[in-house]
Amino acid sequence: MLLTICIILLFVFVLLGMDIAFAIGVAALAFIAASQFDARPVNPVLFVRTVTSGVDSFAMLAIPMYVFVGELMTSAGVTRRLIDFAASLVAHRPGGLANVGITSNLFMAGISGSAVADAAATGSILVPEMKKRGYSARYAAGVISAAAAMGPIIPPSILFILLASIANLSVGDLFIAGILPGLLMYVGLIAMSGYLARRNGIPMEPKASPDARRMAIRAGILPLGAPLIIIASKVFGIATPTESAAIVVLYTIVIGTLVYRDLTLRGFLDAAIAAAMTTAVIMMTVAFSQIFGQIAVLAGLGRMVQATLLGISDNPYVLFFVINLMLLVLGTFLDALPLMLILSPILFPLMTGLGVDPIHFGLVMVFNLVLGMITPPVGLNLFVMSRISGVGILSVFRGGLPFYMVLWVTLIILTYVPWFSTFLPHLLRK
Repeated sequence: MLLTICIILLFVFVLLGMDIAFAIGVAALAFIAASQFDARPVNPVLFVRTVTSGVDSFAMLAIPMYVFVGELMTSAGVTRRLIDFAASLVAHRPGGLANVGITSNLFMAGISGSAVADAAATGSILVPEMKKRGYSARYAAGVISAAAAMGPIIPPSILFILLASIANLSVGDLFIAGILPGLLMYVGLIAMSGYLARRNGIPMEPKASPDARRMAIRAGILPLGAPLIIIASKVFGIATPTESAAIVVLYTIVIGTLVYRDLTLRGFLDAAIAAAMTTAVIMMTVAFSQIFGQIAVLAGLGRMVQATLLGISDNPYVLFFVINLMLLVLGTFLDALPLMLILSPILFPLMTGLGVDPIHFGLVMVFNLVLGMITPPVGLNLFVMSRISGVGILSVFRGGLPFYMVLWVTLIILTYVPWFSTFLPHLLRK
């Protein structure tokens, strides 16, 4: 009963517009306070202990560093250079600037690890440009919001770091596991862009001259060294993901100050402040979600969910379908981060106990939660693109619907063809 009240309070606070971290924290405090009148009261010390221990992880040190890298890249003008690089490669093909949006988000995904950050960075530049070229605002916003979903799948990924910490998985294995699914997403989105362009007569951009293409490649190729450093660190055992994050920060500072010379001291300080603010929000959400997860365990939510799912079937393929549906629905109302923190301790033992590869299940889970970010009513990517484009979130959703369908089909493929997520990690273990 108390847990039910706690969950209702959480949803009420979220719907009233309270920040998700505070909503979870207040709901957890309400549960602890109400439990003092119950036969089995929860010790209030649990709140303080979990807040501190919930973020006390070496792997999580990588989070502020990757956030910092994304902010430094923005201050150094990297986003514009990556967009120009992408335009030189794909703007002249069917799909035009939509192709540029998809490709530039592929590049940005290997730097920031955040779907919302990628959507904001590329959308603020490309959506106004696409509107000038005759694209509808909702189509421009929709394609960027869908393309930004590659951010948490292609390494580095903040969600993968957190999942590894919760489920005791290898961050490096999760990073490597996201490469093929990320490329599958890209191929599907580019194919849909070309199809829509041919069907609707969307104009292509002029092909860049060889000199212009060489200049764009020279300007945009260096930032792509960041994901290569991360992957090489894992493949060759040079550094842990946390250590490679520190190396990437140094790499970004070097190219921003010595090569591009656009990263000033003021830009560095602004990036540091923005990264600190973003990290604080993430860590607060992590800490309060850990409390909520502890309360859910004490209230027997894990046993109840597992019993319910096993009551439906003990076939992992059937359970995958049910869990996918559940995560997609929940992801439309709650942020990906707290959902992952609360549900991972419940779902991982169940699925791995049925023989499912934990890396495969982790990737499918993150993919599900990312799709929630582009689904109304509470899709963060939709809100970001709505503000940039000036149209409502439902219009953004309708404009991007063909691309969202590609991502839903990709989810089905990744769920039932584990090879895409397990091949590279297993290969590198040999």
